[in-house]
Amino acid sequence: MIFFISTSILCAATVCALCPRPTFGPAITLSGFDGIGVLVGFVAFVLAATVLGPVFGISVLITLLLHELGHVIGHQILGHRNTRFRLIPQLSAAPISDDPHDSDGEVLFVALMGPGFCLAPMVLAHLGSIWLAPSNPEVAASFRIFAITCGTVNFISLMPFWPLDGGRCARIAAASIWPAFAPAITVFMASALAVAALRTGSLALLVVAGIGLHSLLRGSRTKRHPLHPDTGVVALAAYAFTLAAHFSGGWLLMSLYL
Repeated sequence: MIFFISTSILCAATVCALCPRPTFGPAITLSGFDGIGVLVGFVAFVLAATVLGPVFGISVLITLLLHELGHVIGHQILGHRNTRFRLIPQLSAAPISDDPHDSDGEVLFVALMGPGFCLAPMVLAHLGSIWLAPSNPEVAASFRIFAITCGTVNFISLMPFWPLDGGRCARIAAASIWPAFAPAITVFMASALAVAALRTGSLALLVVAGIGLHSLLRGSRTKRHPLHPDTGVVALAAYAFTLAAHFSGGWLLMSLYL
C-alpha cells in the first residue's frame, strides 16, 4: 500500500511540475471503432479468455481502454486539439493528437498518464476484493483478477524499452539529470531480465531482454526543449514509483507466467 500512496503523491507532483496550467481541449473523437477494430478486439479477448478465463479477458480489454484513455486525457490537459480515442492503438494510423509536443516534459507527461490513470482503478479493485471476500467471494475474485491484470499490463508498458511508455519516461527523465545515464537504465534492466530468464528458463523474459537491448540502437531524433534537471528528478521518481506500484499490484500474475 505504501507504493500506491507514494505513487499517487509523486504523480500529482509530476502533473504540477510538467503542466502547471492545464487547459482542456475540445471533445474527444473516436477512432478504430469499425468492423476491423471490433474484430481485432474480439480476437484478443478470445485469446486471453482461452488462456486464463473470461474474467481475465475482460480485465485485459478494460485495462487497455483505461490506459489509452489516460494518454488521451494527458493530451487534453496539455490543450491539444482534435484528440482521438483509439480502440486498437497498434493498428491505428492516426495519432492521438495532431499537435506536436513542444518539450520532452510534455512527452513524458503523456506517456506516464496512461499507466498513472490506471493506478486508481487497480487500487480500488484490490481494496474491493478485500472488502467483498467475506460476503461475496466470487465478486471479490473478479475484482482481484482485474487488479492483478491491470498491474501486469501497465508494468509491462512501463519497462524502460522503446517504444513502450517506460522507454520514453526513463530516457527523458534520466537524460535531464545525466545524459550518459539514460542508456544505462536500459542496459541494467535488460541484463537483469536476461539473468532472470536464464535462471528461471523463461522464454518470455529472454524475449523482453532482447527487445530492450535492441532498443539501444534507437537514438533521439527530435529537437524538443529538454527537461529541467529539477523537474527530471521529480519525473524520474514518479516513473519509478508508478513502475513499482504496478509491479506490486500485478506480481501474482507475473510470477506465474513470466
